[in-house]
Amino acid sequence: MMGNNIVWLLSWCGVVVAASPNDCGGNRFAPACIEPQLVATTADIDDLPNHPEKLLIDVREPSELASTGQIPTSINIPLKTVAAELNLSPDAFEKKYGRKKPTTSDPIIFSCRSGVRAGQAAMEADKLGFKNFSNKRSFNTGNLYACCSVSRMSIATYEEVLDLPNHPEKLLVDVRNPDELAETGKIPTSINIPLDKVKQAFGPETSEEAFAQQYGVAKPGLEHYLILSCRTGRRSQMALEA
Repeated sequence: MMGNNIVWLLSWCGVVVAASPNDCGGNRFAPACIEPQLVATTADIDDLPNHPEKLLIDVREPSELASTGQIPTSINIPLKTVAAELNLSPDAFEKKYGRKKPTTSDPIIFSCRSGVRAGQAAMEADKLGFKNFSNKRSFNTGNLYACCSVSRMSIATYEEVLDLPNHPEKLLVDVRNPDELAETGKIPTSINIPLDKVKQAFGPETSEEAFAQQYGVAKPGLEHYLILSCRTGRRSQMALEA
């Protein structure tokens, strides 16, 4: 197991750095194109119990929630039914979900596994006239709180990644394969250690000298501040457990 000062990088952070208009696919809420201020933070989610006026809609399938658990205060509306459900009458919506139907100006947060479906849901809501929403992405939204409550683990924000050049004490490790980086571009200040090499790289078999020679940075200790990055977060979690 790695040390405690580890955060997961939301998948959009790495993508936005190299995003181009052509990556949007006509959807300005797509992970590669969404404006940072439209992305809900972990603090926003933690504070939802104090803000009943904000509605968190998880657009994953019920089978996914059965595997990961439900985010507190959220309701589940699978992506394929988002448009229809947001078109329900206020009475029908409240009867079905136990929450008041949001008005077009009420804040809505859409959540899924990687952000793709959340972005599609936001586009559907935008078409219906809803104008106050955010997207939430994480490696595993259902287990977000369990992970964040252990030690000092959390989710890295867009702002934190942008500020990494000013914090050399923080190490960003991208655990994707080199061919993936060739397609999307390298996140500034990051080093690339593919998932299948993480255990060896951080283990005793790799000396500090060998690590520095191979990756160009000092080998982090157990208390070093690490940010693990991949495409959806699944490999970041696996790297943490390596």
